[in-house]
Amino acid sequence: MSGSNLTGTDKAILDVLKRGRGGEDPWGIATKGYLVDETDFSRNSVYNRLEVLEARGYVKLIHEPTRLFEFVSDPREE
Repeated sequence: MSGSNLTGTDKAILDVLKRGRGGEDPWGIATKGYLVDETDFSRNSVYNRLEVLEARGYVKLIHEPTRLFEFVSDPREE
């Protein structure tokens, strides 16, 4: 998947995860629920796209019980 193959949902998820990048505050970590709230996409759409982004290595599930994801890389920057 390249940056040009990303869906609007993919881009929104990555944008939320990247907020605060380069600052002093922690960034790059969010739960599925938070991503749904912040992107205004449907829960199913966000959940499905997180699975795709995870399979491609752009995000990583770091806590299963809370479905907490961590930003790994952005294909738009490759």
